[in-house]
Amino acid sequence: MYFWRTDKLIEDLKQNRVSQNEFKNYYLASSIIVLLGIFASSQIEPEELKISFALFLINLGLLISWTNAIFKANGGAQGHAFLNRIIALYLPIMLKTTAFVIVLYSLILSIFNRFEADFDKAQFAHIKTLISMAVDIFSSFLVYWRICAAVKKINCPQAAVKS
Repeated sequence: MYFWRTDKLIEDLKQNRVSQNEFKNYYLASSIIVLLGIFASSQIEPEELKISFALFLINLGLLISWTNAIFKANGGAQGHAFLNRIIALYLPIMLKTTAFVIVLYSLILSIFNRFEADFDKAQFAHIKTLISMAVDIFSSFLVYWRICAAVKKINCPQAAVKS
């Protein structure tokens, strides 16, 4: 893997010397950097550092485990177009998941907001943060799971056509 030498990577890509496993590792490395960026940008309130760090670690675990599961579902090192498939599947699955999660999150918050008077402001804000964290983890899990299921369908041999 090249971390800085794009000229050498371009040459290896031209010569088809980048393996499916290396493509997977590039995707993982890029995604980890994105997660680190999200984690860093979420550090507005210092008292929420533990929650943000926990969320980062959970998302990191989901990213690594699901990427490896999707890689295996795609046929592992003998698979075809791993990244192309993930990238293509990501958009529609993310859009569907986002719509579902918005409805779910709105429903949860509307129920939770009815109990606002039972908590002081700090408790209420903390619980809302935890709910948001749980919904974030759930939505990430859902997206990875649906991509994995879709890749398995792509690689599933067609049933014999009856004549």
